[in-house]
Amino acid sequence: MTVIGYMRVSTQQQKFDSQRKALEKYGVDVIYKERESGRKTSRSELNKALAQLKSGDTLVIFKLDRLSRGTKQLLSLLEEFDRKNIHFVSIQNNIDTSTPMGRFFFTIMGAFAEMEAELIRERVIAGLDAARENGKQLGRPPRTKEVQQALKLYTESELSVPEIAEKCDISIPTVYHHIKKQNLHRKVH
Repeated sequence: MTVIGYMRVSTQQQKFDSQRKALEKYGVDVIYKERESGRKTSRSELNKALAQLKSGDTLVIFKLDRLSRGTKQLLSLLEEFDRKNIHFVSIQNNIDTSTPMGRFFFTIMGAFAEMEAELIRERVIAGLDAARENGKQLGRPPRTKEVQQALKLYTESELSVPEIAEKCDISIPTVYHHIKKQNLHRKVH
């Protein structure tokens, strides 16, 4: 009976340390790790971990939200585990589906995880809307200085657009976009 660990973070800045320690302390045989959003239903490392599971094996995670942010996917996975006689353990949530109470808590915790994710999303959207209403500029700041330099080089030098883009540290499509927008033409030397 193999014990497979799975851990996930969403961004490059997040670390696996606490998840790895908990999984190793539990005694997993192998760990799959990935950097991917929990909202994605198809994740390469999760798929590999799931493919390794056989009847009698156990999948161990640190916390429910590491496996999925959606109740549907969690419940679908639980049903699949049950059908294939695979145990599931969430260390932080004290869930062990080898027990009836563990299966019950898994369902309840999945619903709470989804609700929490939705509330966070709603707060972020409300915050962005409020910022827009207050006149805040959202997104990347414009690269006005670099664009102006690129346009000047385009009209006053013989550098190619790729050379101009590299020199000004902006993308080639950005240079072309602003050339077209300004309806610029090269001066003949």
